[in-house]
Amino acid sequence: MLERRAFLGAASLLASSLALSGCVGGDVEPTKTPKTGEDTGIQRQPIDVLPEGGQWMTLSCWQSCGGRCLNKGYVVDGVIIRQKTDDTHDDSQDYPQQRSCPRGKTLSSTWLGEDRIKYPMKRKHWQPGGVDYHPELRGQDEWERISWDEAVGYVADEVKRVFEQFGSRSFLGVSWDGLPYASYLGGSVGIMATGSRGSARLAPAHLGAEHDGCDVKRGQANDRFDLMYNAENVVLYSFNPAWNAMGSPMWHFMKAKENGATFTVVGPDYNMTASMLEADWIPVRPGTDTAFLLAVAYEMLRLDEEGGNVVDWDFLHKYTVGFDAESMPANAASAENFLGYVKGEYDGVPKTPEWATKICGTPVEAITKFATLLSKENKVMTFNAFGCMRHTATENLEQLMIAVNSMGGHYGKPGQCWGGYYFDGGSDAPCNLILTGSSGVDEAKEKLGIAPKKMLGEPCDDVVSAAQVWDAILNKKYHFTGDIRNDAPESACEERDLDVRFMDFGTWSAMRSYPDTVKAVRALREGGIECVVGRGILPKLDIQFCDIVVPVISDLEKEAILETGEGGREIVYHYDKVCDPLYEARTNREFESAILTALGEDPAGMYPLSEEQKLYNIMAGTTVICDDGVTYEPLLTITQEDIDAMGVEGQPQQGRITLQEFKEKGVYQVERKQGDNFGFIAYKDFVDDPVAHPLATDSGKFEIYCQYKADILNQAKLRAGDEWKPYPTYVTPVEGIETTYADFEGQVKGDFPYLMYNTHYPRFGNGVYGNTKSLGEAFATPVFMGEKVAKENGIATGDTVLVESPHGSVLRIACVSPTYMDDVLALPNGGWSQFNEEGIDVMGGVSTLNGTLMQGMGCTSFNSNNVRVSKYAGDPLGSDSSRQVVLSAE
Repeated sequence: MLERRAFLGAASLLASSLALSGCVGGDVEPTKTPKTGEDTGIQRQPIDVLPEGGQWMTLSCWQSCGGRCLNKGYVVDGVIIRQKTDDTHDDSQDYPQQRSCPRGKTLSSTWLGEDRIKYPMKRKHWQPGGVDYHPELRGQDEWERISWDEAVGYVADEVKRVFEQFGSRSFLGVSWDGLPYASYLGGSVGIMATGSRGSARLAPAHLGAEHDGCDVKRGQANDRFDLMYNAENVVLYSFNPAWNAMGSPMWHFMKAKENGATFTVVGPDYNMTASMLEADWIPVRPGTDTAFLLAVAYEMLRLDEEGGNVVDWDFLHKYTVGFDAESMPANAASAENFLGYVKGEYDGVPKTPEWATKICGTPVEAITKFATLLSKENKVMTFNAFGCMRHTATENLEQLMIAVNSMGGHYGKPGQCWGGYYFDGGSDAPCNLILTGSSGVDEAKEKLGIAPKKMLGEPCDDVVSAAQVWDAILNKKYHFTGDIRNDAPESACEERDLDVRFMDFGTWSAMRSYPDTVKAVRALREGGIECVVGRGILPKLDIQFCDIVVPVISDLEKEAILETGEGGREIVYHYDKVCDPLYEARTNREFESAILTALGEDPAGMYPLSEEQKLYNIMAGTTVICDDGVTYEPLLTITQEDIDAMGVEGQPQQGRITLQEFKEKGVYQVERKQGDNFGFIAYKDFVDDPVAHPLATDSGKFEIYCQYKADILNQAKLRAGDEWKPYPTYVTPVEGIETTYADFEGQVKGDFPYLMYNTHYPRFGNGVYGNTKSLGEAFATPVFMGEKVAKENGIATGDTVLVESPHGSVLRIACVSPTYMDDVLALPNGGWSQFNEEGIDVMGGVSTLNGTLMQGMGCTSFNSNNVRVSKYAGDPLGSDSSRQVVLSAE
């Protein structure tokens, strides 16, 4: 047990390292115009002294962090002079303001800073034609400034050439959106990425986990009002909202605590959220949650057999299939069941706490304590984020979470649930009280009869897992599984040849967000890719490895409305256009349209509606729930004058507020109070009547035995020797706790003796804000470790340390704390990789340490890493990732 005095000392040290310097100061240097760098003549003043002629505008903070907060900027002639956050109404836990975090307060310097990409560029030694393109110089070549016409011409010519010489399967778009213009013209290879949700993306509807739904009565977690007023026991599983989460969950958890709820955190560290809530801690090593929860299930059964009245057998037999022999589904291909596995009937290994503790590191008594907490006699609300699922071999974890929660009967009841608390609705469930309208693009294409032309090539069904994309480029082959996240492919999984000749990063950061940055560098230099295109605002690593770079506009340079499922179930935002596009920046649409035009194709085939028409359609179609909690009405009153001003087609309508009011406030939020009709209990309709309201699974129930899951994973065959059962089992990871040992059974440590995992962190929004100097000065780029790891390696807080994995090495600043388990290291996610002459990533990018680890569904292995750590003896200069990279072609 962690002593309070030791924790407070560590917390004080950590707090001092995280102290945020003033984001809104007093008198400082004059502001400068973004486009020219000339002095505006406007002197920065205290917040209550603002120059005349400006106005408060709503700033988009769509920066990959998961937060959708209200940020306001006082703008004078396109220059942001000051920023503030939500003051549209009084703050309360029932009706919270949507306040921004430190990252949001740096928007102007982040997007309008000196490192902004200003004009199209070509890598100096790259030439079109696929012969004289010098890939070995990517990442270190000089740049030449070119015109937009030249940039479009180069790209269009290369697209046509590669289609003619190599076909559709030589095009790869590594962003989530793929490669739209190549797909439209003839097809391209897609990417299957598990992203933030990790193995939770494995066919959740087939298991009964409905976190992809947006039904008024469905969602994994209960409404926040049930949490605040009905919770008795709250478990935060792999979750640290005090550091990083959508919305305002800490407000809601604090309210639950005020009302008497007790808290338990489960994970490899006693985090800041746990400290604020005075929570109990159940320590579990990264990537070992499956072993831990199997032992929890064993203990629940043991305690129940001893008369503890722990397991809700009625719930298991009525609402689940596959727990025991009495509840097998009709499509079961085996008589084996979860109960038999836990008892060791099939492999001779009972999943006891003594068996699990060797793997997960959790003390036996802590496993028993957690099993007792989940008893059917207790009201328990468990909320998980997805860090525990961003590992290899965790494809059984979500199903196992369903199993242990069902054993306690904690579904469909006030004060009881188990579900994700990180996505879509943020601190609420994903069934939204505000539904934004459709852009109308699909409807327009259908009406006009528009379809992809396929004028240059044939379509292809290739989909490469993000976890193997760099290997696929280097080895000219890959293991095809289709988009295993949702459906099994029509054709059998197989080895396929692949010859990528043209790649477009889009605006994505694939070199940082996909594993194995070191291999990514090799792939771009040695993989035979003849043309690499990038679009961006800032010179992230991917941009530095391109051949053609074009500048795109930031979110501050366009008007937008936040679409459903991103802001929170009670909130919708309107973002202002702060200024015209800066320098030579254009939209992605303009870039792709120009390519199509250069190839003799009408861009209307891809873009049948103007951006203004799409925006109007979304606004006009946005609805808000009525007081009855069932029906919806238009949110916005839109007049003919509004329609004329936007230059669009449409009909006037009556709504709850005027379009002008929505734009001025920048936000519409449904006001909540106790007893309103807007709350819900997750799965309540199913629990009340499972026949009338079945789940989307094959059986209509929670599937503790899921034949589909086993079939799709065994068909994938990503690692020889793995056997995936229809029920949740423990599968040894390709890289995990076992591989930190040279001899696991004998407990002899190996060359990489520690487990490393990536945490979200206040400084970064995933890879965004890595260039922001003020955040770099306020927040270090640390590696957190426990006292045992530090002592074993002679490390003290503040030391520059070298963290090495079998895949790469990084520099970080050590932060030693007793709040971490003995054999783990935590590296906050977000650093921008930069390699020195020794091949060390001096900026501490976490994907430098990630490997290409293929297993299960091909889950991106952010948190499955074996590492070692040592005090760095070299020159530590450059280890501060607040350093900026500026691309120029003077």
